[in-house]
Amino acid sequence: MNKSLSGRLLALSFTSLIAVISSLAAAQSIVEGRTAQDRRFVAGGIGLDESEHMKAVSRDFPLSVLVATKSGAYLADTHIRIEDARGQTILETQLAAPYLLIDLAQGKYKVEATHKGETRQQSVNIDTNTRAKIVFSFDVPS
Repeated sequence: MNKSLSGRLLALSFTSLIAVISSLAAAQSIVEGRTAQDRRFVAGGIGLDESEHMKAVSRDFPLSVLVATKSGAYLADTHIRIEDARGQTILETQLAAPYLLIDLAQGKYKVEATHKGETRQQSVNIDTNTRAKIVFSFDVPS
């Protein structure tokens, strides 16, 4: 093997290694957990790769929550609380990223988001084989 080809293969291997390390680092900031009813949730969306990943897997979850500014910029550091129709807390968590995906059972839910003391609420009805998306917009100075 000549030195030129060897050098190109080494550069390609190094580039591939950096790509793998970068994707592993991005995946580490995704948080997975369970609700009070032992249903799965995933939070994340920091950076372009992670944001695209969250959008792609959202089809596997009945409810998708996104937190953003009114201008469309993503927000983190938001407190989320989800209650069922009886007022029982299903999930209460502090998001460190803009996306929250939740596997909820059929039913009616109240979803509340609080960012820097400002609270927004929305109701959502989850039916079989349907997906709902809630976007909370906050007026945050730029």
